[in-house]
This record gives sequence, structure tokens and C-alpha cells, in this order.
Amino acid sequence: MRRLASRLTGLFALSVLAPIALTLSACSGGVAQLQITLTPGFSGAFTPGTTVGTFIVTVTNLGPGNASGVLVHAIMPPSFQFTTTDSIVSTGAARTTPHDPEAGISNPAWGVWALSSPTAPNGTTQNAQVAITFGVNITALPNKYSLKAQVVDDNLTTTVESHPLLVEVNQAPRLGVTASVGPTSVHPHGQVTYKITVTNTGSGIAPDVAVLVTLPPMLQFQTTIQPFGGNASIQQPVFPVKGAVLAFYGGFELPPQTSLGAGRVTIQFIAQCIDQPGRGVYPIQVQVTDTLGDIASITNTAPVNVFSA
Repeated sequence: MRRLASRLTGLFALSVLAPIALTLSACSGGVAQLQITLTPGFSGAFTPGTTVGTFIVTVTNLGPGNASGVLVHAIMPPSFQFTTTDSIVSTGAARTTPHDPEAGISNPAWGVWALSSPTAPNGTTQNAQVAITFGVNITALPNKYSLKAQVVDDNLTTTVESHPLLVEVNQAPRLGVTASVGPTSVHPHGQVTYKITVTNTGSGIAPDVAVLVTLPPMLQFQTTIQPFGGNASIQQPVFPVKGAVLAFYGGFELPPQTSLGAGRVTIQFIAQCIDQPGRGVYPIQVQVTDTLGDIASITNTAPVNVFSA
């Protein structure tokens, strides 16, 4: 266990270019040559909110001997954090000491395997192989980032690294939403004020942001309190219709987050209780979208205690 713990502090590297081989001594008397590659599970650049961040690292034993104590590492920038091991597919390999990384780290490691020497049952060479597919939460700012993979042998004397994998991160918005209400109780014909705050903590502009608030059936939209708060601009604005229980706003453009804070718009509006409401506690639902396909939503929020007549 001391040896394994020491090895888990090693670096991660990966490769999508020409494979690199590592020569290991094998118990069978021959030598093993390990090849390691890393490929993204997506094509093109990574776009936050749109692209799923998955990667595949593959280790292959080219032989002719067996390979034992094989440990695979990954080193990523701090803004690339491991989330889950989606799958491990192996052929001709036995996992001798299972080890899986914890979520939230940038240097995950998997192990430990013994990879058999190549076989040729039908005249076609079959190499032992381990392929690991894993998810990554990428919060990086727009730029190009280098990732690598590394495989370590049983004696900690030799390692092999792949060529760097460059991942380009695009600009993209990241929407968020909160809601509150005051007062928190209302009688027939009484009024409450809802406050909806939409934020953009991403690196790109959120265009044509729309906000849909679903009110309880006994509370009807009355009027908007202007001006809107925040640093968003509004073009071709869309406002709710008086008496509606679906309050729809549209036409906002939220700037990206900067050192001064997130892009933001705050909407406040008044809703009025009908004359014969049903008694109970009623929340609202809010959904926010933009034309790039970003979505943020909250349910069962800003509850109001409604009294009957």
C-alpha cells in the first residue's frame, strides 16, 4: 500500500499523436511494451453548457511479455476536474488492486492492472488493453489547455507519457436564477411583489434571454416595477399581460462575468390575489433561456401563504 500511495502522486499525461511505448520487464522472461493514448469524447472545441466533457485513455501492451503493476495517471489544469469514471473496458487484463479516483481532483489515477502478453488464436495478434472513459467538469476560461496521460510500471523505475492533448475552450454564457417574494402571505385582493434575479457567470454574452415565471392560479400578474436592476441591456422587450398567471419577459442581453461581477438583470413585478382563493402555501417556478440553448430553472421557490376569504 505504501508503494501504491507513492505512485499515486505521479504525473498524468496523454496522447493523441504517435503512440509512445514503455519497455517493462515481465515475469515470463520477455519484455512488455506499453502504449498509451488519450482522446476526447467530443469533436472540435469544448463549449461550456453544450459540450459534455469526456475523455478516453487507453493503455495497450504490445508485448512480447506480460506487464504487471500498471497504473494510469492523468494531469489536467486546475479548471479541469474529474467527476466520474463512466466505464472501464479491458481485454486480456486483470485488475489486481482496484483503485479509482475521487471526484473534484485534477490528477486522477486508476489501477492496478496486469496485462497479458499478445496472443494470436486465429493468426491475428490480439493485444491486452484497458480503456478508461471518464467525465470532467471544465470551468476554464476561453483558451487552449494541455492535458497529458502517463502509465507507470510496477517498479516505479520507468514511465511513459503521451503527447499533449490540446483542448480549446470556447466562450459561453452560464445562466443562473434566484427568486424571492414579499410579503410572504396574502389575503384575497392583496398584493405581493416577486423579485427574479438572472445572472450570467459565463465567459460569453447571453443573447435574447427570456424569463418565464409560472404563478399559482390564485395570483395574477399586475404590473412591472421599473427600471430593471443590473447591467443587462434590453432590446425588443417583451412584457407579461395583466391578469396572466404566466409572466413572460424577453429581449434581455446579459454580459459575461468580469472582475466587477456577473452579468445580471433583476425583474420585480406585482401579483394580486383573486377574490376567492383556496387556502394553502403556493410556490412559483422560473425558467430562463437564451438563443444559444442555455437553460436555468428553479421550482418550488418563493412560496406564498394564501388565506381564504
